[in-house]
Amino acid sequence: MVGVEMWERFSFYGMQAILAYYLYHQVTEGGLGMDRAQTTALMGAYGATVYLCTVAGGWLADRVLGAERTLLAGALLLTSGHGSLSAIGGPAGVAIGMVLIAIGSGSLKTAAITVLGHVFGDEEQGHRDAGFQLFYLGINVGALFGPLLTGWLAEKHGYPAGFAAAAALMLLGLVNYLLLRTRYLNQLGEDRRNVITRPGNPATGRHAILPVAAVLAIAVTLTLCVTTGALDLADLATALLITTLAAVVTLFAQMLTSPRVGAEERRRVVAFIPLFIASSAFWSILNQTYGVFAVYSDVRLDRHVGGWQMPAAWTQSFNPAYILLLSAPMALLWQRLGNRLSSGTKMSLGVVVSGFGMLVLLPFAGGGPASTPVLALAGAVLVITLGELLVGPVGMSATAAHAPAAYRARFSALYFLSMAVGTSLAGVLSRYYNPDDGRAESRYFLACGVGAILVGVMALASVRRQASRQTRTATGRAIVGSSSSGR
Repeated sequence: MVGVEMWERFSFYGMQAILAYYLYHQVTEGGLGMDRAQTTALMGAYGATVYLCTVAGGWLADRVLGAERTLLAGALLLTSGHGSLSAIGGPAGVAIGMVLIAIGSGSLKTAAITVLGHVFGDEEQGHRDAGFQLFYLGINVGALFGPLLTGWLAEKHGYPAGFAAAAALMLLGLVNYLLLRTRYLNQLGEDRRNVITRPGNPATGRHAILPVAAVLAIAVTLTLCVTTGALDLADLATALLITTLAAVVTLFAQMLTSPRVGAEERRRVVAFIPLFIASSAFWSILNQTYGVFAVYSDVRLDRHVGGWQMPAAWTQSFNPAYILLLSAPMALLWQRLGNRLSSGTKMSLGVVVSGFGMLVLLPFAGGGPASTPVLALAGAVLVITLGELLVGPVGMSATAAHAPAAYRARFSALYFLSMAVGTSLAGVLSRYYNPDDGRAESRYFLACGVGAILVGVMALASVRRQASRQTRTATGRAIVGSSSSGR
């Protein structure tokens, strides 16, 4: 499982590292010549579409294919999407490629977290957190080397070569998983194997098709509207934010009112709400990397090392490099702490830390071309990465722990929908980023940083209130039980 996700991230982040430059660089430079602000908005909208498609992936896993087969289908679509960007090219290649990648990545993401989440029992929170930390390590091996390879290929041989490499890497990941698949499934007990290979709540006929078709229709329609100019890119990110929030409310309402969800499971769903908010805030910060930070690296960063200039896409490898260095120590820390520090506390603190990462760039805002040293951006990304290590893998683990039995995969989709909310919010916010106006750039970094810190503090307060109520309830039950036994 770690292997297939590694190769998927290798291809996905490799493609994403060069996509923004492909969109806004001039035609003479091999790009499409789009407006820079529109490009950052589109990157946010595209990222949100990827995570919105986790709803369709979750439905397929829960009702039709099972999580493991959904994973395989997603890998095939991803390979086709990267190939379309390379082979077709132009606006048509971007439209087709983005749709296929969004659907494929949404399906694979949901399925992967569901499969891994059920390797561990409910009583193994510390081991589950550690397992997802190592899973996250595998992800970031791919995320580190993907931009390095595709960024170099795009500069030396053009953008189609970079996209072709992403397709080849995803195909390699798929073949690798197929070779190891039988051995992996045989290592699981029959009960856990059935959980990941069979739909938990099977559906037939139109009940299995209509929800998936609706999500696919939305993704295809939005992409076509953008490529034909029928919908402004700045409005697209806002539209997707509203659409995603509607999907979130629908899913929460469905699970909270479903007769298939017991009372204790409902309490776990409610307890997940502040974690969802914290996760959304964090991903709105991290996803600045692929839009605002990508532009900042291109126009503001001094990327010269001696007489050599580092490709701008390589700055997107800072984050996974830090994760590779820090993931193993963090996994050991979670194992040692066990259940002493709740997932909600970890995630809330992570949001606060990420907010401070945005503030690191304040002293350099408004400078001229090549005025910001590489170390400044590297420092900002390091602080945000420390926040990610408290939010990302722990959020995956918390999702698995809070999921009702009848909605395992769709609850995993909720975690990814928090990413969709954050990513689309990053696209909306990027409309206010202007590297040509120093004061506007400073205000942007300040507002994003302070906003994230405030959300993290409020989420932490909510988690603590919830823990306090649970303690009082448990104490009351113990007193009642003791009185009853005395009589």
